[in-house]
Amino acid sequence: MMIPVFLGEQVPSETLTATLAELDVNLQVLEDKFLQDKAFLIGPRISLADLVAVTEVMHPVGGGCPVFEGRPKLAAWYHRVEAAVGKDLFREAHEVILKAKDSPPADLISKQKLMPRVLAMIQ
Repeated sequence: MMIPVFLGEQVPSETLTATLAELDVNLQVLEDKFLQDKAFLIGPRISLADLVAVTEVMHPVGGGCPVFEGRPKLAAWYHRVEAAVGKDLFREAHEVILKAKDSPPADLISKQKLMPRVLAMIQ
């Protein structure tokens, strides 16, 4: 969803609605099937699985989606991952993602190069 925004294009409302619904389902699966009642995804200590998963979760966060709202278990896991990595390092690692929604659209040349691929992905 970030690519069309980066290119300065509107995402069709039905595409956005479907994507947000799919995100909600996937977040529920992450909580119910993987996190369950554990501190981290595969046990009591942070693992590569947590680092990969939190990076994926940060993409919609970077787009302004409140993924942790109404999800206290997921929010607590996020804070545990952030604490285990170190808050400063965590923020540095996700800096580009978190600033994505505030970035200006791509320049015309980049947009012309990327547009055919992007349109093929979102249609």
